[in-house]
Amino acid sequence: MRISLFVDSNAWDVFFDRGVDLRAELPGDQFSIQITREAEFEIHHMPADKRKYVEAALNDKTVSTDTYFGFYDESLPPDQQRVSGFDCGRFASEEELAVLSAESYSVGPTIRPTGLYKNEADVSLAARSVVSVVLTCDGRGALKRSKTKHGGTVVDLKKWSVGESLATFIRAELSK
Repeated sequence: MRISLFVDSNAWDVFFDRGVDLRAELPGDQFSIQITREAEFEIHHMPADKRKYVEAALNDKTVSTDTYFGFYDESLPPDQQRVSGFDCGRFASEEELAVLSAESYSVGPTIRPTGLYKNEADVSLAARSVVSVVLTCDGRGALKRSKTKHGGTVVDLKKWSVGESLATFIRAELSK
């Protein structure tokens, strides 16, 4: 069975710094690697070399974007919609909706330079953690609450040793 992974934006720092070839480290027949729609907003604000690295992973289909089905939000421009329309995206599970509802209080009222509200990307990832594995370097806030209150699965990449296979590390963390 394939392991579904979501990459937190801060995880790209580790992958980029170590020169990780995600296609080789996490083969597609064993892992499904995704980012949230909200994470796409953060890519444009990365340093140019890291942005090219992330965009290459998206362009070669090593990493895909997961979006929920939803209706158009009139308060946001077309290129800043968080959800997909008909025949696009997927329905959020009941477990994901429970996390989104529980964490709605933590999303701030002002939009940041990325176009996201404060904590919006973290809450989106926290919801995914109840149906998939989230790879992060910061398991605090919404991710921590999802793990402790909703049974979310969060893997801290700060524990990943240099020289250890990423796939081996992830499997070891999941077996704990």
